[in-house]
Amino acid sequence: MINKFLYLVTEGIRALWRTRLPMVGSTLTIALTLVIFGGAYIALSNFDRATRRLQTQYRIDVFFDPLLTNQEAFQVYQRLKDVEGIASTEFISKERAADIFEREFGEDVMEVLGTNPLNTGAIVLVARGYRTVRRINRIADEITRIPSVDDVAYRGELVRLLERYLQFAVYSGLGFGVVTLLGAIFLVSNTIKLSIYAKREAINILHLLGATRKFIRFPFMVEGTLQGLLGSALAVGIVVGLLDVANYILEQFVLYRIIRPPYLVTGLVIMGIMLGSIGSSRGIRKFLTPRALKAAT
Repeated sequence: MINKFLYLVTEGIRALWRTRLPMVGSTLTIALTLVIFGGAYIALSNFDRATRRLQTQYRIDVFFDPLLTNQEAFQVYQRLKDVEGIASTEFISKERAADIFEREFGEDVMEVLGTNPLNTGAIVLVARGYRTVRRINRIADEITRIPSVDDVAYRGELVRLLERYLQFAVYSGLGFGVVTLLGAIFLVSNTIKLSIYAKREAINILHLLGATRKFIRFPFMVEGTLQGLLGSALAVGIVVGLLDVANYILEQFVLYRIIRPPYLVTGLVIMGIMLGSIGSSRGIRKFLTPRALKAAT
């Protein structure tokens, strides 16, 4: 039994070597497909992590009507606590706004202008369960509808912009990935067909000697699986290498590293084997059917 298995595996490797030129093309296409999908997975995982980091800092800056006194503004401020999704609030009086201005710009607004034209306002921290762009938009809209609220400012626009561009990049990459995936299956299938054509006489002899279809098919399945393994190994090397290079460059400028998502390598290997197996099955389906074997004899 073991000898038979080793024989079939050896035949698959030999078939792979005999069709090495088409095999290189199909292997490279599998690798390209896996690099695209691996890159998309890394981008999505890291964007989700970066978004969660931004969301922990989410706050809404509220500015009241500049004509309001501190006392009037504080009465408007009390209404903020009725808005659902707010974790905490801080009232910003005109004097507090002047202190913030001096800390940020290094100038005393009273000395520069002779008066304090800064708005009263509030700092609103969003509750943890509401830190998504859609929910913050709703909270901001509800705050805007409060009388005497002049304006609101928050970081949701940045996240929305990042989400928009990331979605475009990921969908474009996945679209190209699907095209290359179909190309990989087609090339593996053609490589298997060439192997079958080159061994057609040996296949006919095996069939006449009573070999089962599974016995005849197995080496070609091994050949397709090996192409998938070679393609996935190449893809893993490229993806991990590019990830290390990108992190090295980032570390020279910013304190940020692109993380390697869990199961990235395992997923690429499994996907490569599946691509090779599907391609080989497609090639075998047409040329090793019972009708085709019977016609050949």
